[in-house]
Amino acid sequence: MQVLVIDDDPEFRALAAVALDDADIEYVAAEDAEEGLRILKQSGQGRFDLILLDVQMPGASGWDLLLALRDDGNEIPVIFLTGLEKVEERVKGLRLGADDYVPKPVEFDELVARMEAVLRRRQSLSPIEFGDIHVDMARRKVVRAGNRIDLSPREYDLVLALIRSNGALMSREELLREVWDMDFDPGTNVLDVHIGRVRKKLDRHGRPSIETVRGQGYRMKRHEPVAP
Repeated sequence: MQVLVIDDDPEFRALAAVALDDADIEYVAAEDAEEGLRILKQSGQGRFDLILLDVQMPGASGWDLLLALRDDGNEIPVIFLTGLEKVEERVKGLRLGADDYVPKPVEFDELVARMEAVLRRRQSLSPIEFGDIHVDMARRKVVRAGNRIDLSPREYDLVLALIRSNGALMSREELLREVWDMDFDPGTNVLDVHIGRVRKKLDRHGRPSIETVRGQGYRMKRHEPVAP
């Protein structure tokens, strides 16, 4: 694990250095948001796996830095380190795109465990490629042949279920259970309606995407990207 620690408190940085060394985690430290941003730009995306980011610092705050990163399309995991006690202050950071927060004073065993949990969670949200369809799990975004597909939350869940089956047939019961949490087919046409909507949106940008197997269910068809 490669970690960037951004905190203006030299005592905290020293304690963090000891704890990260003990956990065999490599790190670079910055004393404010400006230095942290400079290190990130010089290192390039992919150098660090995670940022430990203090909220209250002289000059730009941790919130400011996180907002700049997310506006720039940088989705590196961020854990806020904060002495702020108000729930709304912590919620603000999460809504800006932080992955977690750890209150100060920090229990470093807990901090390392949270870092590992954040990275496991992010890895489980790795993008999925299925032919010419790309699913950004972290942002719940679907792109086909370079075109963003505007899906409702339920339509997204339906596409994801079909893609995760990797072209295998899924019965109506399986789809209703996975997407709508129904343990039986109540005779509703909700699945058929959503299949029709998803087909219409996906197929604007490529060949027919969902195959109906009469009396059995549906499966997603793989179409390789067209060479430019």
